[in-house]
Amino acid sequence: MGVKVIHLLKMTWMFTWRLLIVSTLLFGSRYNDSVPLVAFGVAAVLVFGFNKTLLTWPLIRLFRGRSFIEPAGGFRARTPKRSKTTKRRPTRPQVEQEPARPQIGSATANGRITGFEPRALEAKPVPRFPTMYGVPGEGLDGAVNLSAENVKLGIKGERNFARALGVARKLGDYHTIWSVPVPDQVEFKPGPYGTDIDCILATGEAIFLIDLKNYKSGDVRYYNRGNQLYCEDVPTGKQVGEPKTMSRNMEMATSAVRKHCPNAEIWPVVVFMPTDKGEGVIDKVNWPGQVPAVNLSEFLEIISKQPKFEWSAPTGGSFARLASLQKMKR
Repeated sequence: MGVKVIHLLKMTWMFTWRLLIVSTLLFGSRYNDSVPLVAFGVAAVLVFGFNKTLLTWPLIRLFRGRSFIEPAGGFRARTPKRSKTTKRRPTRPQVEQEPARPQIGSATANGRITGFEPRALEAKPVPRFPTMYGVPGEGLDGAVNLSAENVKLGIKGERNFARALGVARKLGDYHTIWSVPVPDQVEFKPGPYGTDIDCILATGEAIFLIDLKNYKSGDVRYYNRGNQLYCEDVPTGKQVGEPKTMSRNMEMATSAVRKHCPNAEIWPVVVFMPTDKGEGVIDKVNWPGQVPAVNLSEFLEIISKQPKFEWSAPTGGSFARLASLQKMKR
């Protein structure tokens, strides 16, 4: 209240002498006696009616492109000017965070049973075909960047994937390379990353770069938020295990192979292997680099529509080059 009274007095004085000058110029001294009352009334309306006050030099501020009306309660905090040399930091897109939910260790019910579960495949020998380059799982022996448990799961996944291709009668139609080192981004040689492409499968139309995953399955739904992969138990709505961080290995591998094999269609894919609980639902999951994730049964259906591999096909020369990469020393 005290601040407003001070503003009222300042504005009354400001209006008084300005109105006196205008009144004298226009009407002589005829209306000069009523000028202080008019000035006081105008100032009171602005300060108490609209909560505004005029600054000391309003016209100067107006000509400089600034407002000459400010709140009557005091000065506004002014934002300091940004230096011309200061760059704005790019804003990162906000990734929706998954709310915390109760966790369980495994699915409470079986998912879709396809006949490619481990109990159905592991009784069969790992197939050997002339169209197979390398031995499934062999490249994982002695891997230094994986734990013993992950090596065991990786070997199991590659061997069961080979068995599934054999059961589906695809190994005679297509050519495969197993445990292929991710090539260097510049030179055609094994890169320094210490990572492999689990399987490269060539048809007459495309070359598939395949990353195999042995994750928990059953009546579950997999989905991702950013690069975090979540598994939801469908009957209970609870989260199965901890979320997994999706690596950029396949994005890097795809980029390198496309540079070294520019004449071939390169299609990366992450294939989820089923467990004895069957397979779950993969709800539009993409690894970094827009690499799609599919179930094993879905992948087998995709390649069943592909033409047979021929050395004379556009994929022939690229496949031969990738096969030579496997023989190079790391």
